[in-house]
Amino acid sequence: MKYERFPHFNRWLTFESEADYVKYTRRRGDHEEPSWQRSVAKHLAEFHGLIDSRALEPKIHEYLEHHPYLLPGFGDLHHGPYEGIVATKLPLGRTFVTDFAYVACNSQTLYFTCVEIESARKRLFRADGKLHRDYLDARQQIADWLLWAKQHARDAISCWGALFNGRPADWYDVQFRGFLVFGRRSEINTRVKQERWSAEAASINPALQTMTYDRLLQRKGYVSYDVDNDKLAVCSFRDRRFIVKRVLT
Repeated sequence: MKYERFPHFNRWLTFESEADYVKYTRRRGDHEEPSWQRSVAKHLAEFHGLIDSRALEPKIHEYLEHHPYLLPGFGDLHHGPYEGIVATKLPLGRTFVTDFAYVACNSQTLYFTCVEIESARKRLFRADGKLHRDYLDARQQIADWLLWAKQHARDAISCWGALFNGRPADWYDVQFRGFLVFGRRSEINTRVKQERWSAEAASINPALQTMTYDRLLQRKGYVSYDVDNDKLAVCSFRDRRFIVKRVLT
């Protein structure tokens, strides 16, 4: 097979590596399971150990770049991320930058999804049992993203325009959602903290889901990874194009 010179461009992706281009474009056999699906349990255990070690955010971010199927919301819709694209540090407008973003999809729905992760050392509560400022600031950041997306829906979608050749088809139900992963369940260890955490969950925007790392790990223990878009490309975003950093097949 003859390959073009790299970087290589297609309609929405820039490949800077011939190996990634080959992996992403190769057709898989009818009964061939993606290799990343065979190692989910192993990497979930590794991720658990990373969180237990109280890793800082850059270390957690790096691990999730290599294993994006561990992100919250992955597999909620059976097609998986649209075209398998998971973006890291995606800018939204001129103000916001997401830790991770992807478009969860099936044949009728598109969830434009933003994910914020925080250091495993940060605490949910202050010493007096009130929610910690670090948590409140992180939650506000997601809320600001969602408000911006609602007020500037065309701009929010246009960040992903290359994937849809301009705009998604009219039949899609387009929604915006955000996830915040913060803290450990072991902190919610008194009745007052339990009540405050429950009140917090009941009061926030339903499009914004907050969870501890323990909840994420628990959910990932039984989530389905059998998604249609099972070739995953982790990308940065530059000059309105997705730049492939790595491909999982």
